[in-house]
Amino acid sequence: MRLNKLTMATGLSALLVFTGQAFANDSFLTFSTPTAPYTTETTNYGGGDASGNAITNLPPFGFGSALTESVVPTTWATWGSPPNTESAAPNVLTHIGNTNLTIDVSGSNNTVGFELEPVNFAVETVSASFYNGANLIDTITLDVNGDAGALLFALEDTSGGTISSVVIDDTTSGNDGFALAQLRAGDITPEPSTFFLFGSGLLGVLGAVRRKIKA
Repeated sequence: MRLNKLTMATGLSALLVFTGQAFANDSFLTFSTPTAPYTTETTNYGGGDASGNAITNLPPFGFGSALTESVVPTTWATWGSPPNTESAAPNVLTHIGNTNLTIDVSGSNNTVGFELEPVNFAVETVSASFYNGANLIDTITLDVNGDAGALLFALEDTSGGTISSVVIDDTTSGNDGFALAQLRAGDITPEPSTFFLFGSGLLGVLGAVRRKIKA
């Protein structure tokens, strides 16, 4: 029998399985933990009010299915802990009985993120695909432990684009579901080092051209 947070109390030992790392390329940057500038340049919209009500939006986020407003550890048993998460006992939005969820994001936000933990007290593979309109920016895939192992899924579009939606797929949950917390969105200013590296590369190219012309 599979154990999950709807049938058991807390108290199982925590085991974090973390395969995600911070990664950057020319068009996006992912955040593996909630550190600056992710936390300082985005707005935290939380995870509902713990009322037990079902909601379909938490502006600027709109949900493809209704989510229930819960809280750790009373109506949702476990979460993660810093530095992997912002808090060990957040308000959460639970998505039970389905492995997929589409989140629409309104506004001009180049950065979107959330923490996620599966229903089951087990390690499950979860992916989050970030889109600008119909164009896929990137997919973050992590192995997340449902026993106090919530992890961050967060991406910044560094190409100047906007993140308009995220599609979550908990591929191994057997239709049990997951919970979300610390939903964030914002417009992060590119790091000065990015411009420095770009400028250094450009100067290098120009120098090579000058040497070639002189030769």
